[in-house]
Amino acid sequence: MADRLSFDTIEQTIHHRFEKVAAKFPQQVALNFDGEQITYQELNAYSNRVADAIIKSSDKAPARIGIFLEHGITQIVALLAIMKAGKAYVALDIYFPAERNQYMLNDAGCSLLISNNFHWSQAQALAADIPLLNIDEPGSDLSSDNPGVKLSPDDICFIIYTSGSTGQPKGVMHAHRGIVHYFKRFSEAVTITPDDKIAFYYSISFSAHTMPIFGALLNGSTLMIFDLKAQNLSEFAKWLRFEKISMTLMIPSTLRHFLAVLHKNFRLRSMHTLWLGGETLYRSDVDKVRQHLKKNARIINLYASTEAFFSRFYTITSDTAIKSNIVPIGYYVDGMDMTIVDEDLKRMDPNQTGEILISSPYLALGYWNKPEQTASDFSEDPENPGARLFRTSDLGYKQSDGCMVHVGRSDSMVKIRGYRVDLGEIENNLIQHKNVKEVAVMVKENPFGSKHIIAYVVAREIEDLDFSYLKLGIIRMLPEYMIPSHFVQLDSLPMNEIGKLNKKAIPDPDWNKIGQDRDIIQPESPLEYELQEIFERILEVRPISMDDNILELGADSLRLFVAFDEIEKKYNKKLNIDSIIEDPTLNFIASEIGNSASQAYN
Repeated sequence: MADRLSFDTIEQTIHHRFEKVAAKFPQQVALNFDGEQITYQELNAYSNRVADAIIKSSDKAPARIGIFLEHGITQIVALLAIMKAGKAYVALDIYFPAERNQYMLNDAGCSLLISNNFHWSQAQALAADIPLLNIDEPGSDLSSDNPGVKLSPDDICFIIYTSGSTGQPKGVMHAHRGIVHYFKRFSEAVTITPDDKIAFYYSISFSAHTMPIFGALLNGSTLMIFDLKAQNLSEFAKWLRFEKISMTLMIPSTLRHFLAVLHKNFRLRSMHTLWLGGETLYRSDVDKVRQHLKKNARIINLYASTEAFFSRFYTITSDTAIKSNIVPIGYYVDGMDMTIVDEDLKRMDPNQTGEILISSPYLALGYWNKPEQTASDFSEDPENPGARLFRTSDLGYKQSDGCMVHVGRSDSMVKIRGYRVDLGEIENNLIQHKNVKEVAVMVKENPFGSKHIIAYVVAREIEDLDFSYLKLGIIRMLPEYMIPSHFVQLDSLPMNEIGKLNKKAIPDPDWNKIGQDRDIIQPESPLEYELQEIFERILEVRPISMDDNILELGADSLRLFVAFDEIEKKYNKKLNIDSIIEDPTLNFIASEIGNSASQAYN
């Protein structure tokens, strides 16, 4: 195992740390993409030449510079060169709509846009009056030496744009000091060494790009680049095994898609550490991925955000027993204090769910050109001089031993009929069903203005899910006001460009489905007429056919139980709910009540 270069100080810039690594491991492969390799010495020299071109093209000291390049080696060269030139990079994405890229470019006030021959015409249209630099033809007489531009660790190194509540993306500003501290604690937590081969397949417009890129380049490891947009998850799985990748990062939703394409005997024998983060991780995720890893591999559940980056971690080995369905996010990380607070920002007791609040000297500087939103989400910490507070909008609780558990977003907390409902809790219960691969629960408003909980479900190898099983299964686990009114089966959940659920792309349910024209089987006996009257009156659905699935008709599950209770009292007959799940029709319930009730009419 090669010697690691310790983080002796955080009083340095990202590129200064990189230059130290390049000097210590000059012949180590830094980047590998599609068979092309470049050593640390070559990468440093290449990025120095581009930095020299930037300096000659843009002499404004506090400049922001945009990157418009496809996934590959030149992307990495560009972001290193921008920082070496004393500037901050703004990552665009060639797959984003032009309007979004243009908004980010203009909002950040970029003084230069870096692109290449392949995207030149597109870059020209985006840039308008902003100067362009072609990384394929940066110019002549450029220096390969380190530029030596004087920068403070408190200067901005990059601006990452993330979704904003206004509908426009918001730019999160980070300083070198915070990022170097982030990688000091991250590298030590997950034990990155120069022998590691770290997979990189995320867009650099996504904040998680920093984890593999700087995790590798600030530690002398090899960054293995894969273009997932140009290929697919099956090819990615083969690539991970063929290239003997030792570390990779996955968002849990990406992991579930990944696992779905794997053969049951597929093994990643070289992967010793799998990083998971960005969303709530479930025990079932861990159980499934363990089958494809070697026995001594580690799974590390990370808690990170665009504004605070790596703040907690929980290491899972073959000996780790996960006691609850939600995997914890772990314990204290140096320099990153976390507390759970209520709506008034008062500390909550252990095992009480509230908002996660982070206190640290190493948070993001704030939101670019958005002072009001910065003031809303960031504030000085009165209990910790030099530190600032960040409201994460994430929900969690602290166990008695100090271990944190992340349970979802506060924006997943809604009010239904006066009750506060965590949609993540509903998803957590539904995902445990053996036939459910993925699920998203949302609140939708019907044409009459009524709000309903809708569960969107992706089945596991089943063409048509029986929603009555799902509904009755969670009725036993959740209060009635948390039971979805409707279930919608989808082939897949729509994802955004960074692999997270795209809620805006989820369709509304067919509100007319229940009331659409269909053949109605009318009751024949007095008993059947009475049962129809009871269910139509209590469920407020008319007409109900004798063969209708009453579990699907019952938008409010409490009303189902009210109907069941009235029937049991009226006919002095205990209903078998499990049997009704098997055949949830009035025909079956009439037969369940039996001859004794029928004889009462004779």
